[in-house]
Amino acid sequence: MHSIELSALDEPVVAVAGLTRRFGARTAVADLSLSVSAGQVAGLIGANGGGKTTSLRMLAGLLKPDAGTGRVLGHDLTLADRSLRHDVGYMAQRLALYPSLSVVDNLRFRAEVYGVANAVQTARRVVTDYGLVPYANLPAERLSGGWARLVQLAAALIHSPRLVLLDEPTAGLDATARQAVWQRIASLAGAGVAVVIATHDLAEAERCSHVSVLAGGRVRAQGAPLAIAQSSVARVHALAGAAAIVLADRIAALPGVVAAYPAAGDLRVVTTGAAHDAVADVARGAGCTIAAREPTLEDATLVLAHQAPSAQP
Repeated sequence: MHSIELSALDEPVVAVAGLTRRFGARTAVADLSLSVSAGQVAGLIGANGGGKTTSLRMLAGLLKPDAGTGRVLGHDLTLADRSLRHDVGYMAQRLALYPSLSVVDNLRFRAEVYGVANAVQTARRVVTDYGLVPYANLPAERLSGGWARLVQLAAALIHSPRLVLLDEPTAGLDATARQAVWQRIASLAGAGVAVVIATHDLAEAERCSHVSVLAGGRVRAQGAPLAIAQSSVARVHALAGAAAIVLADRIAALPGVVAAYPAAGDLRVVTTGAAHDAVADVARGAGCTIAAREPTLEDATLVLAHQAPSAQP
């Protein structure tokens, strides 16, 4: 992997403003603004259908925006510049491997597409680096979902890109494999590579230095995960007691309640504030205790999604 001079770490690799993409009458992404520097791990978070994948595809040069301006690695996103695709490492959410080709041949082919010198040797080195030796000669169609995901990640990084775009990178992976992926992401960032991750996993989003919360195709909040949580209008309480979990449906139906779900043996209730008294009355009437909790990034995201209007049909 190449290294980047420390003096360049503050130069934005991604600098876009007002990006909008429509599919017919439906607006998938509206007014996306984002800046990502070398060595930064940024997250696009939100529910499925919120615009994360469309945003990544615009940044990768796979979709031309209908409006807005921006540059990625010096390329103007408003132009049909296909060369950008060779400068970016993009891993799609959907599997993008040739099913009948072996693992090593999939990697060799990807290396050749990107013009990597010594493609065969590079593919074999990557097989070893990713712990794929037992599967090297296995057709991709015979891999489990988790192993196929790792091969896809390896293929996306095989040409040592300066910008890496990952769509749900740990989907289908167990805890050990997820940790290995995040160690690799940390290594990339440490080498000065800019990383943008789209995920609906809020626990993983908290590993990012900066996140953009998307809902209904628009950015609803941006900043460090902790800062977004602390500035949220969400009010969060934990209900404890034998009847707490049983109350979930009843409390979830109260006006102003955004979510009510089990957490560490209690019932965690997220509201916009107005429902607090009603929640407390139900809890105490059932013999449960109620205690305030600090909102998390997940709580803040739930409230933002609840408040956001639906994307245009």
